[in-house]
Amino acid sequence: MQPAWHTQPVPPTDGKAIAALVLGILSLVGTMCWLGAPLGIPAIILGTLAIRDVRRSDGMTGGIGMATAGVVMGSLGSLLFACWVGFMIFTVAKAGSVTVPGPSPMPPAAPPTAATPPPLVPPGGWGHIHVVVVHPSSSQTLRAQLADEVRAGKTAGETVLVETIAPSCPACVEIAREMPDPALQVVLANVRLVHVDVAEFDVEASALHMSTPGLPWFYLVDTRGDPRDGISADEWDDNQASEIAPVLAAFLKGTLHSRRQVWRGGTSL
Repeated sequence: MQPAWHTQPVPPTDGKAIAALVLGILSLVGTMCWLGAPLGIPAIILGTLAIRDVRRSDGMTGGIGMATAGVVMGSLGSLLFACWVGFMIFTVAKAGSVTVPGPSPMPPAAPPTAATPPPLVPPGGWGHIHVVVVHPSSSQTLRAQLADEVRAGKTAGETVLVETIAPSCPACVEIAREMPDPALQVVLANVRLVHVDVAEFDVEASALHMSTPGLPWFYLVDTRGDPRDGISADEWDDNQASEIAPVLAAFLKGTLHSRRQVWRGGTSL
């Protein structure tokens, strides 16, 4: 008989069972570090093999509990890993399907419209100054229109004074603003001021030598409509009535002998 204190020796634990347990624990811990399935699947395999070998050993080896725990934890780690990977794929796919609206296209800019310059002569004219604006005509030349104005002016007791202007002439605008001044109202009271736009008449104005650089110019014309004398606005310093009026008065009387700029008269028609 064996003594009462003698016990059956404990069989050694199967190494695969220990490895399965360690890998199972690590697969649970490392799921969020992408280690769940890489460690969990070996834990399941080793644990399954360990359980088979322990059962075949007829008690010579042990560790079924460790192997079973390794299989369970390896399975949980692998399942959690698969869920984590699926969640990440779903999140990335959802983010890629969201269309970020681009900036709204700007409406095409409207083409700039050419500014129409205000008329030099306002409605109602410049008080006592008689202003006539001539335009190109298919039936009359510029010279013929000026001759008509001379005849009409003679009947009305007016001297015809031609002023050459252009839409892009700042000095023309400045002088026009001074026309209501009493000094100019007196000087031009018996004058028929004829506006000739050199941009409209172009060739005809050039042929009459009235398309001279440095607008405006002022001309006296004869009965045939030909200019016989001319002065530029450079004859005074500032476009103010106090400086313009004396020069125009002397020019109309024929007493303006000293000129800053000499007009080269004559026609080619």
